[in-house]
Amino acid sequence: MIRPTLDPIAQDLLAVLPQLNRIIAAEVRREVGGSASVAQLRLLTELDGGPQTLSAIARQQHVSPQALCVLANDLVERGWLERTPHPHDRRQHLLEVTDRGRDAFALARERALQQITPLLSCLSEDEAQAIRVALPALRRVLGAHDVGR
Repeated sequence: MIRPTLDPIAQDLLAVLPQLNRIIAAEVRREVGGSASVAQLRLLTELDGGPQTLSAIARQQHVSPQALCVLANDLVERGWLERTPHPHDRRQHLLEVTDRGRDAFALARERALQQITPLLSCLSEDEAQAIRVALPALRRVLGAHDVGR
């Protein structure tokens, strides 16, 4: 049974996440170009651990391969991703982040942090500590949910 006291926490998360995404999206557009999107950066993040197939990433992100293909094609054209033949399956390609893609991603991430960190400086020490303690647990339960899907 889900504890009813968790409902307000879930509601607050749903309210905060779009605000955070807007801040990040605005900084991404400003830094790496108007046509770069948070979804594209999410794809780069997914590939940061190493090459993967488009279908594997689509499963992990719970999106259609067709939708992801559009994002990937744009990133390949920008020179941020490259496709290489899959070593064990001739029907598939691996997507891999290029050095140029890593640089763009690192710059966008740094700029987003420069926007978010000053906002967090308004927190009291107790509030900051509460978030510091809560985030690993949140990451754990959300990660377990992703693995279970």
